Amino acid sequence: MHPILYIYLAIACYVVYGIVLALYRLTFHPLARFPGSKLAAATKWYEAYFDLVKSPGGQFMVEIDRMHEKYGPIVRINPDELHVKDAEWAETLYCNSSHGARDKYPPAAMMTGTPKGVFGTVKHDVHRRRRAAINHFFSKNAINNVEPMIQEMTSRLCQNLSQAAASGIELEMQSHFLAITTDVVCQHTFQRNLGLLHSTKHAHNWKETIRAIAILTPLAKQFTWIIPMALKVPVTLLNAVVPSLGRIVQLHRVTIQNHSSPDITKLSKSQWGTDADVKEQQSTIFQSCLKSRHLDADEKKLDRLAQEAFTIIVAGGETTARVLTTATFYMVEHKERVILRLRDELRSISSDFSKELSLKALEQLPWLSAIIKESLRITALVTSRLPLISPDSPLHYREWIIPAGTPVSMSLRDVLLDDSIFKNPHEFHPERWLAENPSLARISKLYMPFGRGSRMCVGLNLALAELYLILGTLFDKFEFDLFETTKERDIDIVRDCFIGEPSTQSQGVRVKVRLN
Repeated sequence: MHPILYIYLAIACYVVYGIVLALYRLTFHPLARFPGSKLAAATKWYEAYFDLVKSPGGQFMVEIDRMHEKYGPIVRINPDELHVKDAEWAETLYCNSSHGARDKYPPAAMMTGTPKGVFGTVKHDVHRRRRAAINHFFSKNAINNVEPMIQEMTSRLCQNLSQAAASGIELEMQSHFLAITTDVVCQHTFQRNLGLLHSTKHAHNWKETIRAIAILTPLAKQFTWIIPMALKVPVTLLNAVVPSLGRIVQLHRVTIQNHSSPDITKLSKSQWGTDADVKEQQSTIFQSCLKSRHLDADEKKLDRLAQEAFTIIVAGGETTARVLTTATFYMVEHKERVILRLRDELRSISSDFSKELSLKALEQLPWLSAIIKESLRITALVTSRLPLISPDSPLHYREWIIPAGTPVSMSLRDVLLDDSIFKNPHEFHPERWLAENPSLARISKLYMPFGRGSRMCVGLNLALAELYLILGTLFDKFEFDLFETTKERDIDIVRDCFIGEPSTQSQGVRVKVRLN
């Protein structure tokens, strides 16, 4: 047979296979009876088109909304996965371990290229063990103990803003917030930081690295092999061909180099000690994992710990920085209604501008607390759906029985911006969180900016401490005015890069700052 005929035969077999597979998915697949687009049910290329081809990228979240409008609250969004848009059902899917096991859908777990870290862990029991090894690092007591460090970092940020006030230049606030939140999480978890608050150049480079991760996320979500494969390629080659991917790979490798030491991998089993020993001394996340009774020897290998560190550094800095940025925009935009009232509240606990405001005192302020809750809600930062699997038992949604082993997702953004729960959800109204609101009990029940259940955000106590201390201090000491910043271009989320991104034309939230 002529060689060209083999090529034609291979193409024909591939086409026939695709047709047969599509027919199976549409007729005999366990999800065939669920509502949704037939094209989405037949092929994952439908999702890939919206995330990778349709401008400006990351548009499948918009298409999912359109499908819900057409087909109802439960929709088959690809051959294997269902999506539910019903805030009241969130506690069923995102439940605690006592109410059922929840595995992670492997493609969603792999999108960051860290399958051995807590975020990328698929199996429920493995996730519990890995998370137990680091939980105490982010407990309320642990965060209270590092308050002086956060205060010190906040003071350094204030020095940077004071210099900008003296020179009269405008500031792009996300860069400054990313610098402090990244330095804080690194100092807390690794006992060293990146020095971003002390170097504008380093802070800018770091922001570009985080931006590279965001840009690449839709691609990594569709092709989960990309980052694992790239980790085996020389960084110089990646930088020449795909600079954004080169930045991510370099960060993976630097994480190992900067946050570990040869000594740490040589601890004998007798030196591991117990979790109680770790709590009594300052240690790093690496040391905590090495000494944890929850993990066996395979779980303490350096490559796994490096994946844990990578996730903590990236997520712990970027998410809180984005909320701080959004909060600053809305607070300044509504300064007459928001900031003047906040200043009166801050004066009630301290009239001395030079005195640091304590976290405990700030947490007792109703208006500041309302501002923070509303900022977390309206930012609705996680745009990516979060698919989980009930491995052993079916799930029930209304009249539907979802087979065990089926990936089912919801989007936290849908819950936080649900107009049936939060009146005028796209408007900034901290008042909705005050005690006099008759709907407070209901909206509090469905308030889940950090997720819900056994896989909710491990770093919520650290994030809240930063929000209280940074916002309380900055709006006590400085006046801000927006500079060439618009909500439509610089705040509104238009694409899904796991966390939501604004327009590609955005130049960030820029302000002019002066001393109060």
